[in-house]
Amino acid sequence: MPVDLDAVIALVARLQREPAHQIGFHGETEDEVAEELAELAPDWAGNAVVAVDGNGRVRGVLSVEVEGRRAYLYGPFVDVPANHPAAGHVWQATADAMLTHALGLPRLSGVRSLDLFGHRGNRLLADFAARHDAPVRMTTRCFTLTAAPLRSLLVRGPGQDDRATLLPADPAVRDAVAALHDRCFPDAPTTGADLVTGERHTVVVLLGERGLLGYAAGYTQAEEYYVDVVGVDEDARSCGVGRTVVRRLLAELAARGGVRDRAAAMIRDGNEASERMFTKLGFAARAELVNYQADLTAPTMHRPAV
Repeated sequence: MPVDLDAVIALVARLQREPAHQIGFHGETEDEVAEELAELAPDWAGNAVVAVDGNGRVRGVLSVEVEGRRAYLYGPFVDVPANHPAAGHVWQATADAMLTHALGLPRLSGVRSLDLFGHRGNRLLADFAARHDAPVRMTTRCFTLTAAPLRSLLVRGPGQDDRATLLPADPAVRDAVAALHDRCFPDAPTTGADLVTGERHTVVVLLGERGLLGYAAGYTQAEEYYVDVVGVDEDARSCGVGRTVVRRLLAELAARGGVRDRAAAMIRDGNEASERMFTKLGFAARAELVNYQADLTAPTMHRPAV
């Protein structure tokens, strides 16, 4: 299956440009998709199922990322001609077949829940989720900052708070970040301990006289800086702490990862405080995404396509 990788990347990037097929876990260019698939551990080929036609051409793919007892579906992606007389049925039947094979992958042994994440306009995914008893868990909106406004934010101006620093080695500070993260995001796939010990995230903190005021964590992707999480202590909210750590985080990502023309963040629907914070920094809402979650321990999870 590794020989299919180039074909898969091309297929996913093409479908990602259309809201009707867009999956939230992927970017929209071949470079972004290639980078995301390369990060699936231990390797993409061991975490994916592909569908091919009678000529051996790749027509569908479903990749899986497993974290503990939770799995994230990167897809399903199915390439069906728009003029096909039974396009919807073919899409759903192919997606069902790929899911059946994916659930048999050794990596999914012991997994108890599946997460699907796609554009609000991806009705195929919504129908697929409904048939597999995966109700909506939450909706989020993607906020982005691009071009000149992003470059302006990266330039440190006079009077800008410079107390935010990279996460220090001090165990007390790391423990405080981990504890705050777990309080703010109890259901996050990355735990507080993983956040402060892992290598993927760049973490910045803002310390005050009484200790940790807040933190921000993110990483650089092929074509953007991604602000993954921002946590502010309950007693320090509405004081600009979030904006301060996000500015410093973006500056650190730029210094470490080089120039990008876009920064992005996902904000859960209803989190008005985060929306106000990112809006004040110049971010604007770009797309609405829906997270579906299936409980694999439920007695009936699947209804076949009709």
